Amino acid sequence: MTLLPRWLHDWLGLQYAEKRLPFSIALPLVKSATAPVLSTLYQRQKHRETQEHDEQFLVLLLKNVRQLNRYKASMSRRLDYNHRLTALFYPLAVVLVGQFSKNGGVPDSQRRAEVLDCMIAICGELVNSYGLVIQHYQQSSPFRYARSLKKIDLATFRLLELLKFKQTMKALRYQALSARSWGMANSVVHILAANQRLTVLQKTLDQQYRRDQPLALGRAVDVYLALQMVERMQLSYWPVQWQTWLIRSIGCGDLKINLCQDGSNVKSTQTSLVYYADTEPTRFTAIQSHDQRSPLVIEWDALQQVMTADLAQVIRSRQSGGSVSLSKHLSLFGPDEQLAIAQLQYQCFRRYPSRNTYPSDQKKEIPDLRIFIGFNEILALLRHVESGGGWKGVGRRMSDLLARHSAVFSDDAVGTVESAWFLQHQDDNMICLSTLESRHTSHMNIGDLAAYMLEQRDWHQPRLGIIQRIVRPQAGQVNVEIQFMSEHAESVLIDMTEASLVNQPNDKHVGAEEPIRAIKGMRDGVLQLILPRGVHLPDQQKLVLHSKKGQQRVQRGHVISASKACTVFALRAGNDASNGKQGETAPVRMSDVIDQ
Repeated sequence: MTLLPRWLHDWLGLQYAEKRLPFSIALPLVKSATAPVLSTLYQRQKHRETQEHDEQFLVLLLKNVRQLNRYKASMSRRLDYNHRLTALFYPLAVVLVGQFSKNGGVPDSQRRAEVLDCMIAICGELVNSYGLVIQHYQQSSPFRYARSLKKIDLATFRLLELLKFKQTMKALRYQALSARSWGMANSVVHILAANQRLTVLQKTLDQQYRRDQPLALGRAVDVYLALQMVERMQLSYWPVQWQTWLIRSIGCGDLKINLCQDGSNVKSTQTSLVYYADTEPTRFTAIQSHDQRSPLVIEWDALQQVMTADLAQVIRSRQSGGSVSLSKHLSLFGPDEQLAIAQLQYQCFRRYPSRNTYPSDQKKEIPDLRIFIGFNEILALLRHVESGGGWKGVGRRMSDLLARHSAVFSDDAVGTVESAWFLQHQDDNMICLSTLESRHTSHMNIGDLAAYMLEQRDWHQPRLGIIQRIVRPQAGQVNVEIQFMSEHAESVLIDMTEASLVNQPNDKHVGAEEPIRAIKGMRDGVLQLILPRGVHLPDQQKLVLHSKKGQQRVQRGHVISASKACTVFALRAGNDASNGKQGETAPVRMSDVIDQ
């Protein structure tokens, strides 16, 4: 209780005395360091004409931002430097991110990796510089603090925006935000919540630094929640082309969650907790916090409903031939991609925060590894096996993508040293492979169909799977997760006299007399039909499959799963299809798509 008049109490800023939370950031400030001189940057900016010029410009920009973070500047001058450096960086970075969002997987091209890593580093340094501003004002007197709220609002908003942009760029490299970055984000959102500043409107980076953008104002709470949504959707499971779509959908408000400061009033059944300075993005179980501050609460119910409804609508759309209206962000894609995206976003949402981490000391070298990537390569492999070809032919006559040591050689001048593939994890549902990455590493992307043989004795019975995740845990290393799909596989032709092919407007045309190339698989006694992207067969269509073993009459059943490259359907034998007894396929259910 205070004896001061209310107006004097507020004028002195005493209302903020207990609300100022500590914010610390450790940077090597050097007394003798000089201020960065930006004239060279401005000259380079005027004469940028080639990719090489852009790369040189970014390297020089990184040098200047690092110099700024070693220079002891006043907060007003630091904010001015931040503004000028961000103005030089952000427009170019947005263009390059758009270019690099068109493709990406394993391996990354040298230019793509170097430019993205450089931009990520620049973004990180700008985050640190804005963090120094926040740290300074959090340590100031209440009187000074009350008069610096606009600067604090700007610094916290820019810090969160730059962290979000950094998250986008790291996802293109299949990397995640560090624990330190999440500690900063969670600290900032608590600082803003304590002072009731979460909903203050600010000019966004796009509005401030890109002339072609319409008027757009943003709120810190929305940027922070976008960070959380992207984290929960686990972009290491997403093809880079779909990452851009997902982030844009979140930015347009198609996907939403809510942040609540008072946990006692939360009625949501799907919640998580955000603790001050916590290095975990969010927690789904309460912990004992060392500072006794109440956590903020994220309500996930609305997003869960969207994920569930999207998947149900896509399934209904496939059953009704496209007569069901879909969410705006899904209606932009074809039927196969709609199903794959709806399934992927639901799975990633539901399985979070379970993350597969594998101890490095449990690696097992697999010198006889053979793996084939892509529908056509796998068809060729299966035909080689079915024709009686031996192990020696696998890797010479075929397009062997990862033979023995993966054909990876060091790019340094010391010598050519082979880089072996290691098996980090294996269970009934997936395997995780790890290697050092270079320009010689075999090409693969998330959603690609893969056939693999871990040992020589497996050559006659390759297993099929889908590349489901790519992670780069540290510089030079890449982990690839393959989701197991089928234990037996053979190449087949679908007779077009017995089956009608349904082509979408953008699909490659297949003649009426031309048979469809497909793969027949089996897992746990369930027959599977694997079709490449763009090939559609009507539901419950009766088919004739031709293989080395002869003909087989079957009926196309429900969708088991879908990815960017292929769709997997259940099959039942022709006799079962006619009498409806053993092997009958159940109607399409959400669990069929999600759980199998």
